[in-house]
Amino acid sequence: MIRLGLRLALADGRRSAFSVALTAAAVAIGTAILLFAISFQPALGDRDSRQAWRQPLPPGDAQPRLLMAGGDDRFAGQPLVRIFLAPLTADAPTPPGLTRLPGPGEAYVSPALADLLARTPADQLAPRIGRVVGTVGPEGLRSPQELVAVIGADASSLDGKGAAPVASFRTTSLPPDLPPVAILILVLAVVGALAPVAVFVATATRMAAARREQRLAALRLIGATPAQVSRLAIVEALLYTAIGAPAGVALFFMARPAVALIPLDGSTWWPDAMVPPIGQAVLLLAAVQVVGAAAALFGMRRLSVSPLGVQQRVTPPPPTAWRLVPTLAGTVVLLVSIVVFRGNSMATPEPLIVLGGSFAAIIGGIAFAGPWLTAVVGRILGRVARGPAALLAARRLADDPRGSFGAIAGVIMAVFVASAFFSFAAYATMASGRWTAPLRPGEVQANLTSESSGHAVVSRLASVPGVVSVLPVPPVLLGDIANVAYLAWVVPCDKLLAAIDLPGAVCGGALIHTSGPGGLPDASYPVVTFDGTGNPITPPAGQPQTQLRADSTTVSPLVPGSSDQPLGFPQLIVDPSALGAAAADLPFTQLYVTTDGTAAAAERVRAAVQGIDPWARVLLSNDPVDATPQYAEVARIVGLGLIGSLALAGCSLAVATTTGLLQRRRQFVLLRAAGMPISRLRALVLLQAGVPLVVVSTVSAALGVAVAQGVLRIGGAPSVPLPDLSLVAVLVASLAVAMGVVTATLPAVDRLTRPQSLRSE
Repeated sequence: MIRLGLRLALADGRRSAFSVALTAAAVAIGTAILLFAISFQPALGDRDSRQAWRQPLPPGDAQPRLLMAGGDDRFAGQPLVRIFLAPLTADAPTPPGLTRLPGPGEAYVSPALADLLARTPADQLAPRIGRVVGTVGPEGLRSPQELVAVIGADASSLDGKGAAPVASFRTTSLPPDLPPVAILILVLAVVGALAPVAVFVATATRMAAARREQRLAALRLIGATPAQVSRLAIVEALLYTAIGAPAGVALFFMARPAVALIPLDGSTWWPDAMVPPIGQAVLLLAAVQVVGAAAALFGMRRLSVSPLGVQQRVTPPPPTAWRLVPTLAGTVVLLVSIVVFRGNSMATPEPLIVLGGSFAAIIGGIAFAGPWLTAVVGRILGRVARGPAALLAARRLADDPRGSFGAIAGVIMAVFVASAFFSFAAYATMASGRWTAPLRPGEVQANLTSESSGHAVVSRLASVPGVVSVLPVPPVLLGDIANVAYLAWVVPCDKLLAAIDLPGAVCGGALIHTSGPGGLPDASYPVVTFDGTGNPITPPAGQPQTQLRADSTTVSPLVPGSSDQPLGFPQLIVDPSALGAAAADLPFTQLYVTTDGTAAAAERVRAAVQGIDPWARVLLSNDPVDATPQYAEVARIVGLGLIGSLALAGCSLAVATTTGLLQRRRQFVLLRAAGMPISRLRALVLLQAGVPLVVVSTVSAALGVAVAQGVLRIGGAPSVPLPDLSLVAVLVASLAVAMGVVTATLPAVDRLTRPQSLRSE
């Protein structure tokens, strides 16, 4: 039976070999993707464990032996991690990846940062790092490309810099602190991203179904039993999966170095950490064989009942509107489940399984309802069609809506997933509070941590190449801290507006400008200054406190007609002349540096500032800042899922279109032999794929947006934005690419339908 099954599967020579190779390749791609999916959690756990030492572990009752401070920074748009360590005892612990603790001014750097230092001019990066004495080993790095510097310091220099006392380094990472809505988005994103994989594998296993039905139906007509043809079908299906599954394992290991370069949360991956759990991998490979055999048996249902019907290609009954029920039921279950599980219970596995399962049911319902929608499209096209190509396409859609929808099912599901993902990503981006400093091009903003270093920084910047001017900004508080007080910057208004990008702002002739609603009452206010940590500075004994008499100045709004206070701005902008000679003595912790606009000059400024004040925060005009980085991470994951879904949908369409041409070769040959021009055959292929693709994709996109909006609103999101026009642009581009895939198969129509091939048909 096995020999007969293999002989029948390969009986068509080159045609069979092509079909086997194409099907096995599709199974291999699907297997490799699933292996990457089950490898994600181990790789993520490995990456988190490598960086666990950077999360301070409270010493508890143990004696602190080390001070640790630092945080994320940037260089040339890349994340840069600088960690400062100061030992408190002789037996201070050493972080993973270091041979010893660096001394003051010394630094251990990651290999990627060492390479960057070697390629970068010394005045752009080296002052921020110090003297390099070694490299950080892999056990202390999240990824091979991570830029990390572990810098030595003394304990006194870390005082007041937010340093954490450490008795020993953490070995396991803290779990991510994600809000329930973010967890919900991630679960639905994972389910949605895996749906195109299932469609792709199903499309691959269906590639040879039509030819298989014809061969096995002929065997049934000469006396083969249903059990015998079922075994033959399983043998043929296992031929594809037995080749494709091991090839998928090989493809997984071949693609692993390239996949490891895909960044997530600002870091790539260690390729060796992408290893699926052995038990899960074995189950997956076995499941691929079972799915292939089950798909073959499922395709033999009609043959077992009526082999003559298969041979004569009897049209099955048309699908009905009842096919919409699973989609509607899955949507209702999902929304009701969100109401039931909303709150803290979202952290347990049970609600996540229910929510993920109901979302998967919606996606499966779309696949189940697709043939009915395709049949409706075919009937409508038949009423409005003009010309033989359109009439034949309409007849084909109405006659075989299941097969016609099967060719575009991957794209339709990907459109649904993409539409939902766009809503999720829009909400995650909004919730992250991402903003960029309102700086004009070429401007750099520096926030110092010590008011005593202000003049030294200004003096150093004066000699930095590319620096045009430096604008110090003293922050002050006007009024009594215990009662009414106004946060203010003492800076000339025109110079400030030359550095910042604040649409609609004007200076006029006022000495005091309000950046928000209301004005400054007529009164006299004491001027309170601050140090770099935000604490008020007490004037020296015998020195009177500076006063501002508001009744002797003019006050006007900075942005006329606006009632909103700009992000990051104080309530008042005070011209130094309003304070007289006392303004020159005010300490400042904020600088606006005007450069020549080159990236090198901006990095020189950052290096010069942090070379004097290592903990200063320096922002360039294009540096993004996330107020809630957890949501920014969710948005990145959703974005990767979206890209993968659309890419895999394109592969499914290519496989399905090629399979459809091979299955319909005889009809096309007969049409061309009857006199139909090749141009109309091509138009027939385009219309049959393009019309349902556009119409059903539009319905699927609307459903995806509606489901995502309902999920977020019922899930407790305080504010849910609608997807912007980028969704339309992506969907239009995706459909254009899909039609491009169909168009790429048109040359094959000419080759497959030449009249000479009619003899073999």
